[in-house]
Amino acid sequence: MEEAPTSNNGMNTSNNGMSTSNNKINLSGLGVGAIVLTTVYTAVLASQLMATKHKVDYLYYKELTQNK
Repeated sequence: MEEAPTSNNGMNTSNNGMSTSNNKINLSGLGVGAIVLTTVYTAVLASQLMATKHKVDYLYYKELTQNK
């Protein structure tokens, strides 16, 4: 009586065509996610910059009007 091999070759199927397709989808999703995060981050930084600009303008013009 011979023993059957214990390796699980039948269980370890490779899906090369499927993984290439999934990699493209994952990279596309990663790219879209990166663009969205970059856009949100840029919008937050721009709003903080404008808030700082408004504060500086307010202090500048307040100083101008008080010294007259």
